[in-house]
Amino acid sequence: MNWFDSVGALRAWATAAQPVFICGQERSGTSALQLAMSQHPALFAVPHVYETFIFSEPRNLLAGQPRHMLQDYLRGPGNLQLLHQRLADLGAQAGSDANALDEDDLIRAFFAFAADRVYPGQRPLEKTPAHVRCLPRIFRIFPQARVLACVREPTEVVDSYRRRLQREQALGKPREAWGWLDQTDDQLIYYLRQVDRALTEATTLAPGQVFQVPYGWLNADPVAAMTAICEFIGEPFDPAVMSAKAAWRDRVDERLGRPIGTAGPPRPSTLSEESLALLRKETWGLTRRWRVPGPLRPDPGPHD
Repeated sequence: MNWFDSVGALRAWATAAQPVFICGQERSGTSALQLAMSQHPALFAVPHVYETFIFSEPRNLLAGQPRHMLQDYLRGPGNLQLLHQRLADLGAQAGSDANALDEDDLIRAFFAFAADRVYPGQRPLEKTPAHVRCLPRIFRIFPQARVLACVREPTEVVDSYRRRLQREQALGKPREAWGWLDQTDDQLIYYLRQVDRALTEATTLAPGQVFQVPYGWLNADPVAAMTAICEFIGEPFDPAVMSAKAAWRDRVDERLGRPIGTAGPPRPSTLSEESLALLRKETWGLTRRWRVPGPLRPDPGPHD
């Protein structure tokens, strides 16, 4: 049975699928990891750094002007139009139209279409950092999913925000291009705590199905780290994931054209002593938890 023959067939496909999702903190290596994983022959060969927001904004898929990255993920408006037609057919089976479809079914259809039409023969791969707050929905739709959650030392995250903001403003870009970076220390602390809460809840939501990827660990020994990550998703390590990506002509950060784990030498922090002190005080517990790589499982607690 074709996945788009019925909603039931679509749901059965999603239940059996084994997608790989990358999420976590912004500025923690999610883009570099996605570009590396997309070079693995078993996974979607996503052509660039695309954030679809499909789990948080599924109905944007039906918008007259959907997010451009979502369209690019499907490799163009032609494929998006074809997906819309298939969604309309599904809606018609229920005596309505695509707008009446359940949001979870829209997400299922998006990935089923991509697996069938755009990246045939490969496992779904997608990266949107904000999806760390959508883990309950991810595992409800795809119970066999594997999630790579990128984390980084809080002071480094905030410093990276500041550097990126300065770079975007220096290029003369409009506020809509960099507004998401213009956050106070308190706002970023709140955001980091949200990520921590989501990952803590994931330990019981889907034990062992979320792999924490600390930025420092990934850069210290990238071959060993990528080998462990490949093992986690159930695929053999492939040297292709370590290849340079200069041909991608990155639009965001030239370092993304280098092999995974090429972080460059440490740079002096842009943060004031006051900011550093505040961040260290308010995030010391997060820092301790985020230094440990590997699958997240419930804390067994003290032993007798």
